[in-house]
Amino acid sequence: MKKLLLLCGAVLMAAACHTGNTQPGRVGQMYFSTITFEVNGDEIEMSSYKLIDEAVKVYQKDPSVIMEVRGYTDSSGNEKSNLRLSQKRADRVSKALQIRGVPQDHIKAKGYGSEKPIVSNKTPEGRQKNRRVEIEFPYPDK
Repeated sequence: MKKLLLLCGAVLMAAACHTGNTQPGRVGQMYFSTITFEVNGDEIEMSSYKLIDEAVKVYQKDPSVIMEVRGYTDSSGNEKSNLRLSQKRADRVSKALQIRGVPQDHIKAKGYGSEKPIVSNKTPEGRQKNRRVEIEFPYPDK
């Protein structure tokens, strides 16, 4: 299965990463973007809404796809609180997608707490990068 990935974290990771195709929204292309949150918060910062709009545009190219919205936190705090917070972040992004026309049954939102950090949590910068939401568009091989 090939996947189209929109990675949304606390800082800009990269503009785009192509894994084959050059047209946005096609199988095999990955996006790395930023949807930001305040520390210990689930409110999406205003500057991040344009990135959610981009995810909607990708969805509109193939409305049969089911998006996976995954929330993560850094390792600060206890795991129970982190799971709750990561779910709230995933739900918040899911709701923003729904408001923009993506049907609820085309979105799976799940919080994973501090599981699967992308960098070490030993520094403030690392913790900031691990506070993220990932939006993945899985496509079957064609």
